[in-house]
Amino acid sequence: MKILICEDEASIRSFLKINFERNGFVVVEAETGEEALRLTKLEKPYIVVLDVMLPGIDGFEVCRQIRREHPRIGIIMLTAKGQ
Repeated sequence: MKILICEDEASIRSFLKINFERNGFVVVEAETGEEALRLTKLEKPYIVVLDVMLPGIDGFEVCRQIRREHPRIGIIMLTAKGQ
């Protein structure tokens, strides 16, 4: 199963990647919302793990666009926001 991780902090992205790969997943990485949208079209992941606070297009807008174009892809939102 392929997972796309979109997270702008390299240390968090690396932690997630290592743990998903240990559990047999193929991981594709993106640092920005724009890159996540491009890779979603190219790689066709089963699940997208999406940071809310991204440079450029934020995670909420990325989620809306993925949901509109690829309604069957699962999306898990990550956030460090308190509210």
